[in-house]
Amino acid sequence: MLLPAVQRRLEVLGENIRLARLRRDLSAEMVAQRAGISRQTLSTLENGSGSVSMAAWVQALFVLGLEKDL
Repeated sequence: MLLPAVQRRLEVLGENIRLARLRRDLSAEMVAQRAGISRQTLSTLENGSGSVSMAAWVQALFVLGLEKDL
């Protein structure tokens, strides 16, 4: 179980990933492919789940140019 503050931060980060993807007019499939993760994993990230590996988070952030959000 995650601490509430950690869960909130993951939710904000996931929303930022989703918004960045949409602003860049990239499909979820395209971002997932570029990040080397499944479409389902990207969806899980965008929903702020703590069950996804740190590597998947970092890959998605780098693909979208959000690595400074770490």
